[in-house]
Amino acid sequence: MRTWTIHWFFAVPAVACLAVLGQALQAQREATAYNRSLADPQASAGSAPAAALSRGVRLAAAGDVNSAQQAFQQALQQGDPALRRMARYNLGNLHLRQALAMRRGNMEAVPLVELAKQYYRQVLAEEPSHQEARYNLERALWLQPENVTWYSAKDKAEARERRATASKIEQGELP
Repeated sequence: MRTWTIHWFFAVPAVACLAVLGQALQAQREATAYNRSLADPQASAGSAPAAALSRGVRLAAAGDVNSAQQAFQQALQQGDPALRRMARYNLGNLHLRQALAMRRGNMEAVPLVELAKQYYRQVLAEEPSHQEARYNLERALWLQPENVTWYSAKDKAEARERRATASKIEQGELP
């Protein structure tokens, strides 16, 4: 009887340790599979929002802007609030980089800067202490200040003509 008590005394903790070890091994297998899906662009094509965010960062670094934008949009639609915030920040970075790649004063860069500012403001609304978003918003505001009207060459020519006509009228001449 005494022998069986000692056996049970050691057997129960050993079985409990084996159960905990089995759970830890299963968790490690799942984490390894998840990390592989994040590292492999083909494996993460339609999986978790974190994989979409990772794929977007990878595609943006490779210069594939359209695919990166789609991946960030996927993470934005499916992720938890922290992932959505990271997706917005990365979308802002993507648009700001595109605008910076264009020449300064190019009219096509204006909507990209405005989109970048919008995404940075959304990030800051959710997390006011996000320093990177604040800095990038400052850069975007420096590139495209608020309340500035952009005129096309045609608008500038018409304004010049109106000023010339107005000066002739002031001098007493008629057009």
